[in-house]
Amino acid sequence: MRFQLLGPLEIHSGGRQVPVAADKQRTVVATLLAARSRAVPVADLVNEIWGAHLPTSAIPNLRTYVMRLRRGDPELAGRLTTAPAGYLLRVEPDELDVRIFEDATEAGRRAMAQGDARTAARAFDHALAQWRGGALQDVPLGRALNEFAQAMEEQFARAVEDHATAALALGEHREVVDRLRPFVERHPLRERAYARLMLAFYRCGDVHGAIRVFHRARDVLREELGIDPGSELCDLLQSVLGRAPELDASQPGPRGAVSRPVPRQLPPSPALFVGRAAELGRATAALHTGPGPAVVAIHGTGGLGKSALALRAAHAIADRFPDGQLYADLQGARPGLPPLPSHEALNRFLRALGVDRHRLPQAEAEAAALLQSLLADRRVLVLLDNASDASQVRPLLPAGRGCATLITSRTVLGTLDAQQVGLGELGHGDVVRALARQAGEARVAREPEAVGAVARACAGNALAVRIVGARLAERPDLPIARLGERLRRLAEWRAGDLDLRACFEASYETLPATAATALRLLAARGPADLGVGPVAALLGSDAPTAEAALDELVRARLLDAEGERSFRMHRLVRLYAAELPSAEPRATRTAMFAHGV
Repeated sequence: MRFQLLGPLEIHSGGRQVPVAADKQRTVVATLLAARSRAVPVADLVNEIWGAHLPTSAIPNLRTYVMRLRRGDPELAGRLTTAPAGYLLRVEPDELDVRIFEDATEAGRRAMAQGDARTAARAFDHALAQWRGGALQDVPLGRALNEFAQAMEEQFARAVEDHATAALALGEHREVVDRLRPFVERHPLRERAYARLMLAFYRCGDVHGAIRVFHRARDVLREELGIDPGSELCDLLQSVLGRAPELDASQPGPRGAVSRPVPRQLPPSPALFVGRAAELGRATAALHTGPGPAVVAIHGTGGLGKSALALRAAHAIADRFPDGQLYADLQGARPGLPPLPSHEALNRFLRALGVDRHRLPQAEAEAAALLQSLLADRRVLVLLDNASDASQVRPLLPAGRGCATLITSRTVLGTLDAQQVGLGELGHGDVVRALARQAGEARVAREPEAVGAVARACAGNALAVRIVGARLAERPDLPIARLGERLRRLAEWRAGDLDLRACFEASYETLPATAATALRLLAARGPADLGVGPVAALLGSDAPTAEAALDELVRARLLDAEGERSFRMHRLVRLYAAELPSAEPRATRTAMFAHGV
């Protein structure tokens, strides 16, 4: 069989095309294919099909769509199976155009890293031949499929640019001009494509054409984004004006670096993102590299949306780092998981930069030194998500002046030379807007008082807002006021893989015993004075012990300091802490965690 998503959705079986006429059936097939032979839960499928407008007959309708798909082709029926949590469509790697495209582009990049431009060009030709139009061209897209389509379009654009790199190395300059001129018209913000088009014009002997490309790029970037071209384009312009010998056709590309792997590891930018304009502006402004490598550290309580903000900022400026973007989840905020060792993160980065896994340094210091060498003359953006502390991060920071690093952490990484961006609670208006985008404007408008109460219950926590929005989207029949009543219990703050308890548990597990005891006692005491004296009385301890416990709770972002000796516990943290069991289960979990169980 053959399955195609890179253009109109098509399924071919036994030499004929399997009809998938209905819109919702195409959404089902596309969602299952995008899962790459993994089971897709029923809840995810119905949300993708109907979004916030979920009918009461959603699940029976879904079963009907699956039944009709099975009836359309016997071989498809054998592959479309019922899984414990939903449905699974089994597809071999060489049957899905997405996998063929991805495997071919990876082969092309490996060949370029080894200096084999001809093999690379053939691989990129094979990859781009899979595209018959826009990804999922005729499929109604829900949120997940929309993110998938955007990610594939980004991969397509990078493959076109990589193909141009290989063609330049082969001396096919006129062909590159012919391919890239229409491409930059359709993708006018891609600085990397402009750079290759400039070089192609120059190598065709058309210096004025190369300069016109630069001016076109500058005008578009200023008009659309309010920024000037990055250093790659500016440096290339100076080289063109000076007839620099390194631009000669015998060179593989600008600055001689195009044959090296260019990692693109950023996860998709979050589709649901509201507010944070000031913080986003501060982060992106600080990441525009100056005389040294820029480092921005975003910190805040669990669930405030640090990772979402970091991804939004990273995607906004990714094109200014033409040598790639590296990403690692350092697991500093994952309950039950130990933080990712720095050496493991280093190895992942080194492999992404082309180092053979058999040649990875055994010692962390040597691996860190190799990373510095590889990044010394590159412009790479590094995103380190969920850092536990500064010591975990420090070996991963590039020293190259063209690089930048974006870090998220619950704690303030004060010992790092970084621009600190603290996140507070979302404003009430932003919370209401986010709920309206998930649950539907009309529904929110019908119950303004209930929406206001639910928004206040979220207490400005972005994770809480996503959970409530998902709950409302799953139950269009449920009055918002009724959900608000249920949110008085911690167990109700959960939707799919989003869990408020797990968010706070990750911080609780790191607490020393005295601080953990203080948190439980303070939650039981209610919203009263949380100063050092009352805490000492609750613990039956002296003031220094109480102050140390409070310091630990502030470090773990389970308390907010409101002055030298005054503290506040967030409403949702109190809800979590009030249901905590005694210290014994926590001690058992912590011991297992420490021993890697």
